[in-house]
Order: sequence, then structure tokens, then C-alpha cells
Amino acid sequence: MNDGIAFAAADREFYRPLAEAHDDGEVFAPRTVPAGWRAVTSGIWTMWHRPGHGDVADEGWKVHVSARPDRLAAVLDAAAAACFAHAVPFKHLSRRQFYWWTHHKYASRPQAGKFIAAYPRDVETARELMERLRAALAGERGPYVLSDRRFRDSSTVYYRYGAFRPRTRVEADGTGTPLVRDGAGRLVPDSRDVVFRLPDGIEDPFRVRRGGGAKGAALPGFTIDSSVRFTNAGGTYRGHQTATGRRVFLKEARPHTGLREDGATAVEQLREEWTVLNRLHALVPGLAPEPIGYFRAWEHEFMAVEHVDGLLLSRWLAVNHPILRAGSTPADFAAFYPRCERILAALEAQLARLHDAGHYFIDVSPANILVGDDDRIRLIDFGCAHRRGDVLLRAGTPGFAPPERLAGDDPGVYDDYGLAAIALHLLGPVNLVADRHPGVLAHAYRDLSELAPVPPALWRRATRYRAAGAAGTEPTPRQVADDPARYLRELRDRTADALVAMADLDHPDRVFPTIPQGYASNTVCLAYGTAGVVHALRRLDRPLPPGLLERLRRDALAGAADLGPGLFAGTAGIARVLADCGLTEEAGTLLAAADRHPLTASSATLFGGSAGVALTHLALFGHTGDERHIDRALALAGALPADDDLLTDLIGADDATGLMHGRCGIALMLAQLAELTGEVRLADRAVRLLHAELDRAIDPDAAGLLFPVSAGDRRALPYLFAGSAGMVFAATRVLRASPDERLAAALPRLLAPLRLTYTAMPGLCQGLAGYAFTLADHGAEDGAARIAQSLYKYAVPHHTGVRFLGDQLLRFSAELWSGSAGVLLALNQVLDPRPDALCTVDDVIARRLVGAVR
Repeated sequence: MNDGIAFAAADREFYRPLAEAHDDGEVFAPRTVPAGWRAVTSGIWTMWHRPGHGDVADEGWKVHVSARPDRLAAVLDAAAAACFAHAVPFKHLSRRQFYWWTHHKYASRPQAGKFIAAYPRDVETARELMERLRAALAGERGPYVLSDRRFRDSSTVYYRYGAFRPRTRVEADGTGTPLVRDGAGRLVPDSRDVVFRLPDGIEDPFRVRRGGGAKGAALPGFTIDSSVRFTNAGGTYRGHQTATGRRVFLKEARPHTGLREDGATAVEQLREEWTVLNRLHALVPGLAPEPIGYFRAWEHEFMAVEHVDGLLLSRWLAVNHPILRAGSTPADFAAFYPRCERILAALEAQLARLHDAGHYFIDVSPANILVGDDDRIRLIDFGCAHRRGDVLLRAGTPGFAPPERLAGDDPGVYDDYGLAAIALHLLGPVNLVADRHPGVLAHAYRDLSELAPVPPALWRRATRYRAAGAAGTEPTPRQVADDPARYLRELRDRTADALVAMADLDHPDRVFPTIPQGYASNTVCLAYGTAGVVHALRRLDRPLPPGLLERLRRDALAGAADLGPGLFAGTAGIARVLADCGLTEEAGTLLAAADRHPLTASSATLFGGSAGVALTHLALFGHTGDERHIDRALALAGALPADDDLLTDLIGADDATGLMHGRCGIALMLAQLAELTGEVRLADRAVRLLHAELDRAIDPDAAGLLFPVSAGDRRALPYLFAGSAGMVFAATRVLRASPDERLAAALPRLLAPLRLTYTAMPGLCQGLAGYAFTLADHGAEDGAARIAQSLYKYAVPHHTGVRFLGDQLLRFSAELWSGSAGVLLALNQVLDPRPDALCTVDDVIARRLVGAVR
């Protein structure tokens, strides 16, 4: 699982794997275990096998058993007995807590339903086992396993062809793709999607074809026009009533899954919501979406309600908020704030009508509010709505739900707190940080007030539940503004203090807390792991904790065979950090591994492919003077397809933009190599690649240029990993290698978004720290210092120093990509600008020009 919610379950402070959660709840184990069988815990699973009775095959027909939450122990006993009888190794979820986390609404859809997995040695054993399970579990029900096929008429027994032993291929982003052999013996991706798929050449020996009752049956009386979203609970869709053509919104519930905290399934929750909507339609018609129809199609239940036009509040803000647009004026804010007040007044009125009808909304959040024409709003999704007098269930969206100490048993607090949280969100995206430390709101207010006056009543409404409390040690906004150098140094140094304090050299799997993407890739690399933290601390000239560099060296060399080659996700980046720390021999070993890796030939990106490997060779040339590194970099550049259009195949199927995953990173490498070698053709190609990126700007005439993440992801971003900041970082060096009128003319509009003081997150690669870093790198020191001051509104004091929340803002993180190390790197670059803070080779180029390196 790679979702922030699951990784936030184990610890309140840091993201950790779910298996590390401490829970005193029910532990699962078969009641009867034959002699000779042994259990081993692995992550969230308990594995059962008989030592000395043959090895598990590499792949085969994997059998899954699903179960209802109230029948877990009984199903485990029956399934375990069948596995023991057929001598089939198996595993099951170890705790009820793990079952809930793999079956809640936002759990992984392919994973859900898999309570037990068995590994029969051959087809006949699989058939015999499934027949026995089918008989033993007759009458039981369980969630449908989306990645599998049902065995005959069983509701709990499923199967798929897949790998039994872990075998992965590392990808350019550092994650691993599971592999399985197809019918010809070739290793191919082991598909674990939401549909049943077989590798080429593998036939299903168990399938019984029968007519009727097919999954995906037509909906009685309604037609789906498009899908909106899918969760483990089911899908949501836009559609119409077949007889009348009336537009409707359809909500689907899958049985026995999509669990709520009290154990209610998606179907039970949908029935509750249908009851609430009908009750409200009778009491206060027009307040909630009108209920139109409730029906069953195949095994799923559906609700059809009135289709409400409008934008989700979160999307409305992205389109309309002046703090997100370069060139916004005080007049823009003066026009925007009254719109916010109208939205809040309308929301307050609707909540009051709801309360008068004896109900509370509970989950007042941007995803549940639609804004229509003239800023009229409607509440949608009454799945958490509560009737006065019923048992109150804690629910809500992080940043918009009151803390338990405040809410108690009063449902009214949820709606009142949510209304205030919406007011704060309308001003700026600081809710989750303010939940950790309300003191950041003073800095948020300063940043807003610098742009335009904030209506006092609006600010009071936004902050009524988030009092700053007693003054702490952190400086006031006025102090920061009056002496920015002093307080930026203080922020930098306290960030470094807390970062060092996060180190755990005794932890077997990681040294520093990372984000879910780090756990999905590796915890050693530059982007998400130890190397990135070491790099940030070294740039500060801060002594590393004793043993840290040795731990990085040891982990990197021991794990090199399992890592990708990339600068940010793999061995090239670790090699760069070790070389900068004086370990050039170990760096050479890791870089040689990067050269040999297949991804170096199949990916051209800076993050995970050949561009990053080539740039690291240039850095090693700077450290050693060995010209073979330049030769190797030239060879890597020469291996790129001559036709720029063909680069798409080496970037990825989604044709990403930007510094990390797109053409900007390749252009950066080519420009640096051109400056070192004098190869004009490389610089010319770098210019062409950046022209191609400029061609993809969302609005080429805008005051600030923004770029989509990729061909499929059309979010307009200004960030370092994808967007304006990364374009500036590359263009600065490309222009130095090859002056170009179009790039030079675009720079002011590329820089414009980086002077905005609000982003959703604070980090280096996808947040405000990246703005400050890029401005400092570009030489715009004054602008960089101002943006760096705005990082105070994301800074959370701690007894060890200052910490920053990582990706998704649910937990703190140390890594370079989104966490404290990246913020530290940016702050230090603003205060002490030096070359190559983000692993370029500007210093090597400068020394080469004066003959200091040959």
C-alpha cells in the first residue's frame, strides 16, 4: 500500500509502514495447527509453512479467500484446515486492525478482499484445494477480489496466476514492478490491477462458463455516461435516467468492504445515506441532493440522486484564488474576499437549515461542497450525516475535523469547526499545519496582508478554533521582516537540529523517516532516503552524526544490485553524495552499477535514467580528473535517439514534463556536458528540448507560465519537479551554454509564479522551498529571501528544533523531496548561495575554464 492514510496509521509523528502499528486488538491464528507447521510474520501477514517439505514454486495459481468482517476467525479456521490437509503453504492478515486498513473506503482496490492467500504447488492441488474451500465455506460471503476470478459459485474463493516468490523489476521512479513468467518463460509484469488478467500463453484451467448474472450487468432504469471516481467502497458516476433523460449522479456500494470505523460496510453506509436523503427531502427539500432511485445491479447496490452542477470547492479555489495567480493585484483580492464571505454565509445558512431539521453534516470539507453560478453552494455526499439523538461516530477530513478533545459528543462542534476550517481554507492552504501549530497563522496572515488587506471578520471566522496560545520561542512575523537574515539563519539551523535528531542509526530498514513513496522505492536514495539528508547537512557544513556516513556507505553498497541507476532514485545519486563526502572509490563502484543497469538504456530522465547517470559522471570527473567519465557521459548523450520526438519512449508512456521526469532534465545534462566539452550540437539540442517544453505551457499567453505534469495529468504546476521552477533551473544553464532569444524572453514569465508566497506544501520538489531554492539559484537573492521567510507558516516547533510536514502533510518527514532536508537545502542556498546544491556541475565547469581541472 502506498497511500498516506495507511502510512499514517502506525505513528502520529512520522509515516511508517502499517506493520509497525502498535495495536492491542484481535490477533488472528488458526485454532488448530498440525505438528510440523511453523508461522513467520512478514509485514502485515502471518505465513504458515512446513520446513523440509519442499520449496514454494516461483509462480502458479494463487488462491485467495475473502471474508466478512464478522466471520474472520471462523473463515480462517476453515481455510487453514483445508490448507493444512493439502500441505499448501498460506498466509493471512495478522490482526483485525490490518484487515480494517486493507478494507476501508480508501484502501488499495486490488488488495481488498485478500484475507488469506494460499500457494498450491500445481494445478491439481489448486483445484482440490479450491473445491475443498468451496465446500467448507459454503454459505460464507466476502468482498469480491477485483484482481481475481471467482472459483465456480463460491462467494469467498478466488484465484489468479501470479508470482509466489518476490521478484521485481525496478522502474525509473525507484519503485518495483512484480514479475511473473508467461507461457513462454519470459519475465513479464505480474498484473495486480482491478481486473483479472493472465500472462500471455497461460490458460485458465478452472473457468466454468455460464450465462447470466454477469459482473457489470446493466443498471435498471439508468445509464452511466462517465465515471467520476473509484474507491474500495465502489464507484461514483455521472449518468441519466433512461426513461426521462434526466441527469443523475450515481453512487455504487460493493458488498462486505469499504469499511467505516465502526465496521459498517459500503452497502450499509449507502443505505443509511439513502434514508437520510429521503428524510431530508421531506423535511427541507432542496437542501440535499434529491433522491431519485435505489436499486441493485449484479451484487452491488446503487443510489441515483439529483445531479448538482458546479465545481468542488477545492477546484473552485484553484480556478479563482488570486494567491495562485502571478500578477494578482490588491483589486483582485478585494473582489475575491466578498465571494468567500458569500460562500461562507450560504454554507452557514444551509448548515442551520440542516440543524433545524435535526441533522448535522459532520464532514464539512472542500470535497463535499459544490460551488455553482453566482457562487451559490450545495452540500453533497451526506454519507457522514448524523441525526440528533443517534450514536455519534467520529468522522471527517484531516484539517477540517475537530480534535477529539474539542468535539466530545457534540455533533454541532463538527459543523461549526468545519465552517471555520472552510473559512481558513478559502484564505490559504494551511489547515493541516495549523492543526499541528496554530502559531503559523500569524505568518500566514502576514503573507496575505502583504498582498491585500484581509477583512477582519473573515480572519476572525477562519481562526476562531485555532488560537495561537502562549508565545513560544519562534519569532513573530514582524521580527522576521525586520531582520530576515538573522531569522532565516535561525530557521535553517533549527531545521538542521531537528533533522539530526530524527536519525535512528539502529533501525534496520531506514535511518530517517520518509514518505510513502520512499517506502515504495527505497530509503537510501537522494530523493527519499539517507543520501538526501546527508547531502543537505553536508551543504550546511554541518558535522554528520557519528556513524551516519558509514551507514549510508554500507547500505548503498549492500543494496546496489536492487537499486535503480538514477540520480534521485538510485545509485548515481548516492554515488554523487559519497563522492562529495570524499568516498570516491565507493562512488565509482556505485556509478559502475548504474552504467550496467538496463534502465540506463531504457530511460533518459534525470530522476531515474541516463541523464542523471551522465551528470554524475561529470561530477566524478570533477572529483578525480579522470577523462573516462566525460567519455562515458558523451556516450550516454550520444545514445539518445537523434529524433527529439522519439525521446518520448525514453521518458515514459505518459510523456511527463519537467526537470525530474521530462525533457528539462535531459536538456540540463546536455547543456552541462556541452559547457565541459565545447560540443555545440549538445547545447543546440538542449535548446530544442526546452522549446518543446515551452510549447506545452497550459496558457502560453499568461503572465506566469505553468505546465501540465504529463500528457495524462493536466494539473498546471509551477514546481521544481514539474513546472516553472524546474524549467527555470534548466533554462538558466541552457542559456549559459547557448544563448537563445525565445528562452530568454520566457524567463520573466517562468519566474513570475515563483514569487507567490502560498503553495499547498512547503517542500523542495513540490512546494514553496523549491521556489526559494530556484530563485536563489537563478541569482534573484531578494526574491528568494522573501519566499524563504514565508516558510515560517509551515514550520512546526519541536523540542529538538523545527520540523516540516512531508508529502500530503499528514506526518513529518526528513527526506529531500518534500520534507525537512529539502527545506534545509533551500534555506541554505538562500543564505549561502554556492554552486551545485542540486547535483549540477557548475563548479566543475568553472574550474575547467580556468584550468583547475582537466
